[in-house]
Amino acid sequence: MNDFDLHMHSCYSKDGEFTPVQLIEIARQRGLDLVALSDHDCMRGIDEMMEAGSRAGIQVIPAIEFTTLFGGSQECHLLGYGIDHHQPYFEALPDHVQQLMDEAFHQRVCKLEEHYHIHIDEQQVLHDAGDENPWFLMCERMFADPANAHIRDFDAYRKGGSRSDPAPVNFFWDKCQAGSPLYVHVEYPSFASAVKRIHDAGGLAVLAHPFQTFYEQEDLLQQAIDDGIDGIEAFSNYHEEKHNHYYADFARRHGLLITCGSDFHGKHKPSIKMGEYGADIPHAQAIRTKFLNALNK
Repeated sequence: MNDFDLHMHSCYSKDGEFTPVQLIEIARQRGLDLVALSDHDCMRGIDEMMEAGSRAGIQVIPAIEFTTLFGGSQECHLLGYGIDHHQPYFEALPDHVQQLMDEAFHQRVCKLEEHYHIHIDEQQVLHDAGDENPWFLMCERMFADPANAHIRDFDAYRKGGSRSDPAPVNFFWDKCQAGSPLYVHVEYPSFASAVKRIHDAGGLAVLAHPFQTFYEQEDLLQQAIDDGIDGIEAFSNYHEEKHNHYYADFARRHGLLITCGSDFHGKHKPSIKMGEYGADIPHAQAIRTKFLNALNK
């Protein structure tokens, strides 16, 4: 395990289980002394996390995970570090994105029902999900419903299936992206505009878990560089070890920062542990030092 983790989520992300204070306690128990809270399109937990971190002797970097559109249609996640999180834009962003997500959830339910000829009780899901992201509960019920047992597309996401951990996340990335009949266009900020927004707020822009979006397509990675990214989250639980080294090497060759992040959420991604990235990280302390030096320039 490592002593730092630059990608984790709190309950402010809707799909995170723990409060910022609880995250600090988990970090303390696991021996971490540097963390970044990077909630989805939200920085409302930063002050709470920083106060708890100060009491525990843990450095907290204010961060965010932007949901963006790359190339006009591909959902792509972008991490921003060291941002002035009290800027009006970041204070208003969560409510704006939540409205987009509410509309998109309804459209996805309609597309799922039409494509698979199934019934989803959308209102019941919304009621039962409460403040959490309803996508997780909806997928859980959809895959487990005996009425859907004949749908082979769901097999990999059912309990014990090859894509069952975590099934809702994998199903979304596998089946709901641009080009799929289940795709729903959401008017998220463009990737380039989000990079600029991060820079204007004094932060560093880092491409999150790139294999999930770009695989090893260097033309897309080059476009991200052209859009102004400062680094790549090379070490991620979404990567096989060979991908970790591929992206670390790519970052070095192009003069980019390398970061490491678990994407810890808690119960919705149960196999992911804070401070672990699925593989050993060569030169971890050098990566940490270079990142902090860039952040403090």
